[in-house]
Amino acid sequence: MNEEFVEYPEPVLPRLRYRYCPMCRTALTTGTIDDDNIRRARCPACGWVHYPANAMGVNVVVRVGEEGLVAVLPPNEPTAAPAALPSGHVEYGESPEDAAVREVREETGLVVAMVRALGWQFHQNPGYPGPMVNFFFEVRAVGGQLLGSQEGHVRVYPIEAFPPISPNRGGSLAAFAAFKMFYDL
Repeated sequence: MNEEFVEYPEPVLPRLRYRYCPMCRTALTTGTIDDDNIRRARCPACGWVHYPANAMGVNVVVRVGEEGLVAVLPPNEPTAAPAALPSGHVEYGESPEDAAVREVREETGLVVAMVRALGWQFHQNPGYPGPMVNFFFEVRAVGGQLLGSQEGHVRVYPIEAFPPISPNRGGSLAAFAAFKMFYDL
């Protein structure tokens, strides 16, 4: 079998475009195998089928008492819009809620408790990490110490003085908009 015979639809990232079966190492073929008419890579020897999944991420609005909200200030963002919210990928087998708590701890040093889900959005991202479902959460700080990380410096701002979010941070923009809409801000 010829490896050019395997065809993937455009949204599948190159790193997910298998040419050989991960179970038996046979060259894969492509075809419609289910009633949904989606072409998928499959192994003609063992029957393995490749079902690539969307990536999942979280974007988190963090309240610190009556002081305000936590902003991450990543390096190299525009001076006029320097902020982001804590965010990151949901790890395999991890719930979005647990990922939100973990990402806040990793990026800010804070221990948080879940307040509410603010919504979600699907983003057809053509680059890394590929198509993504982002979940938005509001949490409140219950412990820890505010520390920066490799993601950037962190600072608490009153809600009315929160700095503009970078246009490069689409998930943060959407999560912050959902937060403001929930509170009619």
